[in-house]
Amino acid sequence: MIILIFLWILFLKIVYHDDECASIVHTKSSHKYQIFSSKHHWIDSRLKLHHTTILGTHNSYHKSNRFYRYEHSDLDVQLMSGIRQIELDIHVSHKNYLVFHLQIIDDRSNCYCFNDCLLKIRRWIERNPSHYPIFLFIEIKQRLYEDFLTAFTGGIQCEHIYSLKQQILEVFSSDSLILPDFIRGHHRSIKTALKNQRNDELGGDYEYRKYGWPPISLSLGKILISIIDDRFNLFIDLIPTCKPLTNFFFICQSNLNVSYASIVSIGNPLGKEQLIMSSHINGQLTRTLIGYGGEQSFRRYIQARRYGIHIISTDFVQCKHSKLCQSTTSDFPGSTPVICNHVLAPSFCNLSINYL
Repeated sequence: MIILIFLWILFLKIVYHDDECASIVHTKSSHKYQIFSSKHHWIDSRLKLHHTTILGTHNSYHKSNRFYRYEHSDLDVQLMSGIRQIELDIHVSHKNYLVFHLQIIDDRSNCYCFNDCLLKIRRWIERNPSHYPIFLFIEIKQRLYEDFLTAFTGGIQCEHIYSLKQQILEVFSSDSLILPDFIRGHHRSIKTALKNQRNDELGGDYEYRKYGWPPISLSLGKILISIIDDRFNLFIDLIPTCKPLTNFFFICQSNLNVSYASIVSIGNPLGKEQLIMSSHINGQLTRTLIGYGGEQSFRRYIQARRYGIHIISTDFVQCKHSKLCQSTTSDFPGSTPVICNHVLAPSFCNLSINYL
């Protein structure tokens, strides 16, 4: 058995190597973050991130194979099409992190090296510097069937999180990021800050008080990075001792009551009305995955729009014939990246949305 495990590890190291990643030039962008367009002057300063709805993609790097028959365009093409949420699955068993879904059975990717994925996003940003904020979701694979090497060596450790942060900062400057401290403000937790912001708004006060979700006008051109932890709650024990999990990354998960609850993963929105509405009351963002297409995905999309989910992720972007694609094309015409949230948008949203 030991010999078989050794041979399997050796095989995986040969198949999944990071040699090509080390040669990718990833010099940090030299320009400082700033608003390059005057359009932010036309956006109401009271309009914030949680007042809108955007489209995203699930496994944004994915290329079709015999087991998983869906495929996405390159990341820059998705962004040009109006996508404002990107999701990357990363594997941390090498110095340079790799991007693919599952070892052996689903490992085709349009940006195999994590730093290459980041560079594709940055190059698009440099051409479109006043874009609506991009949500970058990262899922770290560590189950045996996902990434045997990581699971066999003890799973995700804080050192992996620090390395992830460092690899990101080699491509993006810190002033181009929306960080948890911006949302936390003077409060002890993000959860409390968001709840207080929402209570302010329910009382008719939409002014920005230096806590809670920031105004869109101050967020143009920036990125918000979140680690997905919605299935296994892998990080709940790491968070108290691993600083980047509180001061650099947001955590997308499904527990409304933890102190770091900021982005709530809804999963299938059908039958989740109470969870969605509770998230709204708490001021948290919501994200759902509606799937591949067909009648079930269409029903999920209608439910997500009806109940004001903020980030709607799908496995199809550029399509024409299904009811789902026709609906998204109608709701997000052309390459429109953002629309007013059906539940949470204030009355002044429509006056600003055309400038986004």
